[in-house]
Amino acid sequence: MNHNGSHFDATMKLVLPQQNRQSVKSLPGQDMGRVVKLVQRAGATKPLRVDVAGGGPVGLIFACTLRSLMGEQAKIRVFDRRWTRRGNRVVWRGQEEGNNRREQVVTLQSNVWGQLPQLMRQRLFTAGNFSEMWPLGPDSPAHRGRPRNIKIRWIEDCLLEMAQDVYGIELVPEPYAQPGSWSDVDVLAICDGARSKTRDDLKEAFGSSSRDLYSVNGAPLDETVLGIRVKAKLPDEFTVPLTVCQNRFLFNSLGGGFINMRLTAEEASELVAYGENGPVECIGKFGCTMRPDGDKFVCDRHKSVFKPSVDTLSFLWPRIADGIKFFGVGLADVVGITTFKLGMTQNPKFTAQLAPTTFGFLLGDAANSLHFWPGRGLNTGVKSVQSLAANLKARWSGRSFRAADFAAHEGLMQQLQYREKSRAWTTMLMPDENGVPRGIEDRVRAGLAGGHDRQALTETLFARLKSIKDRLAGRMGNLPDDGWYRARINGLDTKTLAVLVESGPWITREIGGEEVAVDVDLQRPAPARVPVSAPVRVSAPALAPAPAPARSAVPAPQPVRTAPPNIPAARYVPPAPRRSVALAG
Repeated sequence: MNHNGSHFDATMKLVLPQQNRQSVKSLPGQDMGRVVKLVQRAGATKPLRVDVAGGGPVGLIFACTLRSLMGEQAKIRVFDRRWTRRGNRVVWRGQEEGNNRREQVVTLQSNVWGQLPQLMRQRLFTAGNFSEMWPLGPDSPAHRGRPRNIKIRWIEDCLLEMAQDVYGIELVPEPYAQPGSWSDVDVLAICDGARSKTRDDLKEAFGSSSRDLYSVNGAPLDETVLGIRVKAKLPDEFTVPLTVCQNRFLFNSLGGGFINMRLTAEEASELVAYGENGPVECIGKFGCTMRPDGDKFVCDRHKSVFKPSVDTLSFLWPRIADGIKFFGVGLADVVGITTFKLGMTQNPKFTAQLAPTTFGFLLGDAANSLHFWPGRGLNTGVKSVQSLAANLKARWSGRSFRAADFAAHEGLMQQLQYREKSRAWTTMLMPDENGVPRGIEDRVRAGLAGGHDRQALTETLFARLKSIKDRLAGRMGNLPDDGWYRARINGLDTKTLAVLVESGPWITREIGGEEVAVDVDLQRPAPARVPVSAPVRVSAPALAPAPAPARSAVPAPQPVRTAPPNIPAARYVPPAPRRSVALAG
C-alpha cells in the first residue's frame, strides 16, 4: 500500500517512449516516460478527478506535474478554446483560425525550473530552445543554476504533446463550462488567464478582486507597453547591462525576442491603425500584431496600417528606432509590434469550496496577474502549481477534501501575492532617492523636455552601466569591454539618452531580498502513516534570532514533523548581498 493508500501491485510503472529510451537515464522514483495504466485491486483508492480550465503554460504544467506525481490516481481533463482536433490529435489553432500565438520570451528562475518533473525538464530545455542570459540571484542559487530563458510558444507546444503522448491526459478543445453538478469533479484548477471567465463565473465563491490597493489619487494605475519583436544580432548576455541601467526598455532574448518599451499617455495615443475607411480598432484595443510589409507595418488580422510607421510627423516612431538601436538592432530587424496594458488587482482568496466535495483553485494569471517588468509572472504561476500539485498528492486518500487540507497552500498563495505584487507595485511607482514616487511617465517627459548637457548625460549613463557590469562579474558569462558599451551610448540621440538617464537604473535593492520558494518532493516517498489530526506546519522566516535557552542537564525534547512528506512548505530564500544586482527573471 503506497502513501496515498492505493493498493497497486507494484510502484507506478513508467515506460520510456521509443525515441528517448537511449538518451534518457532512468532515476529511481521519478517520472521518465509514458504513464501506463495499472490494474487496481478491489478496494483501491478511487482516483482524484481534476478539471483544468485553461491550457496555457500554467494549466499544462499543473496537469503534467500532477499526473507525474500521482499517475493513474489522478484523472485529469484540460479545457482550452484555443485548441482544435485534427485526426486523433489536439493541436493549437493557427493565425488563420483566429488564434494569435504568443511569441514572448520568459525567464524561469532555477528554484522553479529545477523542481519541474525530470522528463519535462529534459523535453523543454533542449539545445536551441533555451538560453541563460541572466545572472545568479536569490531565486537562482549557484547550486541550482542560472535562470533560463524560454519561449512561451515552445512551452505550450512541448507540453501539449507531452500531455497526450506521455501523461495520457484528456484534452478538450472547448472553453470550460461550469457543470450542472459538481458531483463528478473533486478539483477545479482555474488557469485561464488574467481575464479569467471561469473566475468571474465563480465570483461568489472566490470574492471580488479589487484595484484599490494599486491606485494613485483614486484611479487605478495602468501602464501601456509596446512590445517590439526583433531578430537579435548581439549575444543575449551582452544586453543585460543595457537593460538594467535604465527603465525605458527591457530586452529579454533567446536569439531574438521582445524589446519592451514603456510609453507615456501621449505616446500611447499614437497606437492607431488605419484601414481603407479610416481608423480601425486594432492594436490599441485588441493588441493585434503589426508585421512588416514593405515600408510599413500592417495588422495580419485586420489588414490595417500601423499609423506611426507611415506618419512622417510621428514623434513615437523615431523614439522606437533610436531606442532599439541601443540593443544593436534596427527597424529592418523588427518582425512584429504589439501592445500590452499592465495593471494589478488584489484577490481576497485563492481557494474556495465550490460544493460539498469540490474545491476550486486560482492559479497563474487568474490568481496573480503582475506587471512583467520584474519578470516574475510565470515563476509565480509555476510556484502556485507546484504547491497545489504536491498538496493534492499528499492529501488525497479517496475521501472528500476538507478546507483544512489546503491551509498550507492558501497561506503560500497569500505570501506569493504579497511578495510579488509588492515588488511589481514598487516598480510601477519607481520611487526616487528620497522614496517619493516618480513614475515612468514623469521620468520620460523630463528626458524629452530638452536642454540637456549631452556630455554629462553620457558620463552619467556610462558610469551607471559600468558599475552594473562590474557587479555582475562572476555571476554570468563574459561581457564585452567598457569601450563596447560606451560606443552603444555614443550612438544614441540626445533626447533618448536623457530619457534613459531620467528613467534610472533597476531598483534592485528596493525590490530584492527574501523570496518565497516552494519545496516539492518529486520522489515517491516510503509509505508513511499520518494521524488524521496531524497539523501541517509551514516554516516561517526567522525575523530575529531567538534568545539562547538556559542550559539544562536534561536535553529538551526534539520537535517531530508530523505533516505529510509532500506538503510543500513555504520557505524564504536568503537575500543576496546588497552590493549585488539581484535580477528577477
